[in-house]
Amino acid sequence: MTPGIEDERLDIPESEISDISFASAEARFALLRARRLRLVLHLAGMVLVLAAALTAALVIHSRRRGGEGVMASLTGQSKPPVSLGIDPVGSETAKVQILAILPAGSDCHSGVAKLLSDVATLRPDEFRVVFKAMEEFSNDQLNRMVGQVCAAIVINGKTDFSLVKDGKTRKVNLVGTEPTNYRIGDVGEALTLVYTEHYGPPGEPIYQLQTAACGSGATTCSGDHTHGDGGHQAQPEPKEPIEVILPGKLPAIRGLD
Repeated sequence: MTPGIEDERLDIPESEISDISFASAEARFALLRARRLRLVLHLAGMVLVLAAALTAALVIHSRRRGGEGVMASLTGQSKPPVSLGIDPVGSETAKVQILAILPAGSDCHSGVAKLLSDVATLRPDEFRVVFKAMEEFSNDQLNRMVGQVCAAIVINGKTDFSLVKDGKTRKVNLVGTEPTNYRIGDVGEALTLVYTEHYGPPGEPIYQLQTAACGSGATTCSGDHTHGDGGHQAQPEPKEPIEVILPGKLPAIRGLD
């Protein structure tokens, strides 16, 4: 503050300063300079207060986001959980364990989901199927389990099977979309193969095939169809789309009808 300038004079409106008598021009100039300095200090104080408040808000927000990140890492989730809404079917002790990884919000895999649920319902002690949305896994998890970021049918930890029919061996890969990458009958044959390895011949067919429409053939994979073993080719699309009809009348499965 400029010496000799009384505080009460600093509060006088500038329009009235001309009415005040000063001992000299220097005194009047000193009053004006003091008023400007006071105004600058006042504005600087307001800016500092606002900056401090903004900094505090940012710190609180970052701490909250940091806490959310820790919780997300602990639960293995970085976004709200997604579920297909289909309950597991079959016994947890069954020797044929099936993990169906399907895209949420799409019905292009409804035929395969129906097949798996019906097979496990018909033989609940030997088969168990668990349905998971692709969105429940990270890209790294899908790459480890499936070989790429893609939908898949995993049977006892495998997606590749060598199927023998009429003395001929045919390799199938249950990664991708039916019927673009595999046929629904391939799933039934793979289930029969694994069942036979653990329980012996089933005695009667696990599945039957009849004509019906199935999906549009759109892929549910990210990027190209490379696979962990160096790549796989899509299976030939059948001329007539098919679906599986099982022997006997089965109870409805929630989320599949």
